[in-house]
Amino acid sequence: MAKIIYEPSGRAKEYCDLAVNLYKGCSHACKYCYAPSATFTTREDFNNHQEPRKNIIEKLRVDAQNNQGNGDHVLLSFTSDAYQHLDQELQLTRQAIKILKENGYNIVILTKAGERAERDFDLLDNNDFVGATLTCDNEKDSLKWEPGAALPEERIEMIKKAKNKGIGTWVSLEPVIYPKQSLNLIDITKDFVDLFKVGKLNYNKKANEIDWTDFAHDAIDKLKRYDKQYYIKKDLREYL
Repeated sequence: MAKIIYEPSGRAKEYCDLAVNLYKGCSHACKYCYAPSATFTTREDFNNHQEPRKNIIEKLRVDAQNNQGNGDHVLLSFTSDAYQHLDQELQLTRQAIKILKENGYNIVILTKAGERAERDFDLLDNNDFVGATLTCDNEKDSLKWEPGAALPEERIEMIKKAKNKGIGTWVSLEPVIYPKQSLNLIDITKDFVDLFKVGKLNYNKKANEIDWTDFAHDAIDKLKRYDKQYYIKKDLREYL
């Protein structure tokens, strides 16, 4: 397997079979983010210092040409947000999408950037997916947990616009910080989201305060009632 287009393992593989990480660090500064520890970086450095991976576009081009995709989906990205603020200047994500599409790959976006991600909709089609992580249903809680990310309303509007353009849409309900809010987000987005992936909260003591069995059943019941496609992540599935 190529070094830039790689096969994730563990929890990450539940999101996509292949992935590319373009940046180090992330300006969204989410308090629950696992990426600092996964990349052996302090949270302060991860949140405050962002940069492209060295020669990432050149390396990606070589990887993609040497390992042609056959409709394989590649996620952008796991260890940072492909549309964090630095990408507005560098636009590496746009370059990466072009390279991947030219070499037979399809794209899966997972972002908290809201309208910043809309810039590249013109490169995507109905074989691609645009998704947002939705954790809170209101501005106050979102700013507490995800101070640098787009607010929930903007992320939801971004998904709606992707759907209207014929692009596949999905939502990651992970982490689940406030179960009632996560359930409400299903209600809010059900009409324009094709797939929901539902997890739990990890690496945070607040997780011990939540009845995960009740939440899992409530989420599944709601998604079934709305006749939505869904995937329950392994960590939450253990409570069923």
